[in-house]
Amino acid sequence: MRDQPSPAFALLTRLGLLPSLAELPPSRSTPVRRLGVVGHSGITIERLTLPGRAVLFGVGDPVDTLHIVLEGALKTVAREPSGDERITSFVRRGEVVGFEHTRNGGHAAEAVALEPSVVLALPMAGLEAMATDDPTLLRLWWRTCAEPMERHAAQLVLLAHRLVHERLEHFLWSLVEARALGSDPAPRLHLAMGRGEIASYLGITSESVSRAFAKLVADGRIRVRGRHVDLLSLPESPSGLAGRRA
Repeated sequence: MRDQPSPAFALLTRLGLLPSLAELPPSRSTPVRRLGVVGHSGITIERLTLPGRAVLFGVGDPVDTLHIVLEGALKTVAREPSGDERITSFVRRGEVVGFEHTRNGGHAAEAVALEPSVVLALPMAGLEAMATDDPTLLRLWWRTCAEPMERHAAQLVLLAHRLVHERLEHFLWSLVEARALGSDPAPRLHLAMGRGEIASYLGITSESVSRAFAKLVADGRIRVRGRHVDLLSLPESPSGLAGRRA
């Protein structure tokens, strides 16, 4: 669990694209100071506005750009040999899209906006050139690129929970911004994804997700109002968040 802004936002701050980390607001509206040419290497930063269901990149597209979510949320979707879709990640504000699913220099999953979203696109080659003379930027770049792999590893731990309601509860807590964990005893989530998408990510059926929601509500662990979920109690599993919140 992070108790500070994400590595991606730290990278953008180092590039001068965001205010200082101390000034960065927790809201979904992230101020970008400037776009266009950045640094002596002259790299160009693009701000991409995506409507819901828009595709950011597809399977086979080259992995040559660092995509950082400023607003909204996306999902990455892999195609099974049977033709079925499998959701491999949900990506939110301050996180990087891709990198955990690549093959032969290309993306092995497509990225789709769950809701209207804003993404910054930074060319990898330009960042590499800038980082040559900036060790701090280089460290932030590698930390940012490693984040999706860490997210994927956390998913594998999540899927190890045998009880479906435990998987769901840990998933919901994983969506809470780290800064809210320290200050809000009952964080509220807005779920950008539907229950069928949650089911695909957790490797269970939609019916199982509905039953798990019902059990967590009945146990007094969450409160649900449409797509808004109040988290009322930390997970009880020894591998959960309870030991990391203190």
